[in-house]
Amino acid sequence: MHDMFQSAGLVAYWRPVDGVRHGLSPVELPYPGQERETLCGTTVIVVKTTAIDWLSPTCAACWDEARDRRDAAAREAGAQ
Repeated sequence: MHDMFQSAGLVAYWRPVDGVRHGLSPVELPYPGQERETLCGTTVIVVKTTAIDWLSPTCAACWDEARDRRDAAAREAGAQ
């Protein structure tokens, strides 16, 4: 398979909290009741979600950070 189709790896877990989908560090799988810091620096309590919760808008700051992490991982993988 061509390298351009290979994933640079997981950069975030996404979870809806208080009406916004935030990105969380992929180091540990998030679970309900857990306090986590989002990619935008907000501290949230992960909640059990419904299908409707996933329709919430994405936090722009988390999206930007996730994209930056993805691009950095791709650059690093390309340098090897």
